[in-house]
Amino acid sequence: MRTGWLRGSVRDFWADEEPGPAARLLGAALVPAEASFRMAVAAKNAWHDRWPPPGTPIPVVSVGNLTVGGTGKTPVVRWLADWLRRSGTRVATVTRGYGLDEAALHRRWSGEEAVFSGRDRRGSVREAADRGYGVAVVDDGFQHRRLSRALDVLLVAVEDPLVARLLPRGPYRESPAAARRATHILLTRRTSPRPGRAAAWRRRLARVAPGVPILDVRIAMGGWSDLSGAPDAPPEGDVLAVCSIARPAPFRSGLAELLPLAAIELVAYADHHAYTHRDVSALVERLGDRTLVCTAKDAVKLARYREMVPRCAVVGLSVAGEPQEPLRGALTELVRSPCASR
Repeated sequence: MRTGWLRGSVRDFWADEEPGPAARLLGAALVPAEASFRMAVAAKNAWHDRWPPPGTPIPVVSVGNLTVGGTGKTPVVRWLADWLRRSGTRVATVTRGYGLDEAALHRRWSGEEAVFSGRDRRGSVREAADRGYGVAVVDDGFQHRRLSRALDVLLVAVEDPLVARLLPRGPYRESPAAARRATHILLTRRTSPRPGRAAAWRRRLARVAPGVPILDVRIAMGGWSDLSGAPDAPPEGDVLAVCSIARPAPFRSGLAELLPLAAIELVAYADHHAYTHRDVSALVERLGDRTLVCTAKDAVKLARYREMVPRCAVVGLSVAGEPQEPLRGALTELVRSPCASR
């Protein structure tokens, strides 16, 4: 578990907005690496600003963020794709397939044929168009600027650090100033943030991206299923919470709200962790007579281990409500476009 401890320490270091002496010293040592990364990002963006990508055969809705995970991209992609489908459009989900769990989860939700996975996302959009899809929703596309998009939806979590330190000194892939490229900003929340946190983010985003609409989105935990995805009852008694996501703390706090009488032990792996037989054996030994509770992203990986099937409960994560204006109007325009009417 040494690697897991190290990754957990990195998460804590990135999230610490009031670092102590040791963290400040480490941060200072990483300044040159952060500066190099910042220059590389600036050069890449300058190139794309000068030479925009060619158009796509069908409209593209990109969903992305500024940090390395934890803002709710996967449930937001599902939310937008489901809304477009209900509006009568054949929707393809395009993902790079990093870690394989996200692609598998989208296939469970949308069907095998509607998900296009691979490094060449422009090629995936073309393939979706060739198969008769009218709109492509791209998971994690904000930094993928070789792909033209009709809507560029940027997610910013209220839990994101207000001090935007770039990799490797912090979790940011770009500074908040990049939000000016977005067509819409979704300020997501999974927890109850400190008073004034959401307002502070709104002020900052309005300053760096004037004119870009900012919408509040609540990502709610709830709804239970088994490892196959079939509806199930919530667990009874104490639980062992297991996840391999970017931000495990909101997962635990969300479970505490759903299961107020349960004692909860959290085991957190690195984001997109590929579970092994050794991992599963260790979890079964640790589990005792408790129920193992995991996320849907973990379920698609744990389902291959028979010993886990009767011991697991899966908690859902979904976006509350419907898209609000002006995002709703922009999506409606896409549905009405000639390319989307296929």
